[in-house]
Amino acid sequence: MKAQNRKAGQLPAKLEKLKSRQSKKIGIRQDRFQHRMSGRTSITLGHRHNFLNFTDRFIPGRGTHRHTFNGITRVADGHRHSYAGITGRAINGQGPRHFHRFRQVTRIADGHTHVISGRTSIPIRVSGSSRHVHKIIVQKIKKHKCCCNHN
Repeated sequence: MKAQNRKAGQLPAKLEKLKSRQSKKIGIRQDRFQHRMSGRTSITLGHRHNFLNFTDRFIPGRGTHRHTFNGITRVADGHRHSYAGITGRAINGQGPRHFHRFRQVTRIADGHTHVISGRTSIPIRVSGSSRHVHKIIVQKIKKHKCCCNHN
């Protein structure tokens, strides 16, 4: 009876999981979603920094989720700060209009820290492979002639 109740084109849950695993193994393009995080740090020692980054990994939870994030502030007062953390839970459901709040202290630079805080954007679709890969593109290689003979 279960097979008859299923709509045409639907796969049983076990087959759907297997299909998902197979696509990950062979690196089929899948859409991912990230959130934009931007703003200004707290004022410390008379200056503040701008920051901009996107969330990283998706962390599932019961009825909600979170994301990891990391970044580096813009230079201000001759230095910059790095930061990393985890967003708060999804607010406004799990759908296309949800967002996250965040608050994190930066790492120490030039003897002090700042606080970054705010809310993320709604999800932004990012197309890509299921495997996270960085590629280096070399545009030009110049040969340099040396005055001494190297073999």
